[in-house]
Amino acid sequence: MLSSKGLLLFDYDGTLVDGSIGIHEISDATVEALCQARSNGYLTVLASGRSIGMVEPVKHLFDGFITTNGAYARIKGKEYHNRTIDKDVLRRMMEFFQDKHDRIYANVETQDYCYVTKMNSDLYERIMEYFGLDRSKFSQWEGQYDTDYNKLTVMYSDRAAFEELYQSFGEELEIIDHPLEDYAEIMPKGCTKGSALRAVMEKSGMPADNIYAFGDSENDYTMLQAAGHAIIMGKHSPIVEKVADFVTLRVEEEGIPFALKHYGIIE
Repeated sequence: MLSSKGLLLFDYDGTLVDGSIGIHEISDATVEALCQARSNGYLTVLASGRSIGMVEPVKHLFDGFITTNGAYARIKGKEYHNRTIDKDVLRRMMEFFQDKHDRIYANVETQDYCYVTKMNSDLYERIMEYFGLDRSKFSQWEGQYDTDYNKLTVMYSDRAAFEELYQSFGEELEIIDHPLEDYAEIMPKGCTKGSALRAVMEKSGMPADNIYAFGDSENDYTMLQAAGHAIIMGKHSPIVEKVADFVTLRVEEEGIPFALKHYGIIE
């Protein structure tokens, strides 16, 4: 069993930061709260759609990671879960993107690096700026099929192209659409933050009552559902209200420290 008082799982975008209002860095108050929680015997786990390489500057704040929307999980150096996209399916998707190159493209992601099918595009630039991503972690896709990939992020300028992608691959892959931002996330079938958390619970013996999950959006739903304590941010998708135990403040209002104090995890 993991030796700690419990696990604190934090979504990243919309929970620790909020790119929609220009907050690309975790606040000093939240950093201090995370450090205090660790000092008090809890393990902090980043549970994000991002890969580990996409959060490099804040890795030191966490004891573990559930990343790429549940395709990968590692805590205290131990790998609990690692699912990758089937190579044959990946090849077929790459052919699809080549066919629709002017309307849809993809980031193909390992835990450390991303390959982009079309770097010189307005969509690519918009995603980089919206999420405040490190450009040194991205390079052009040139058919690197010998690498294992946990996830694809798909950007589209034509909704019909995405619908065609969904019809072609939706039965083989887990696809989360973000239509307001014109992008989608693609993982191996059945991969969710909740499935990864359950794998950690099963293999570590950590009970649900000792797990606190913090999130704001649809891809956090299964994680919030699996945890013993589900905390959602003040700004959140309506769907997560169904599983929430506590609604904290918004990111810009220091919602994480507020919630940790509410539960007595920090003073």
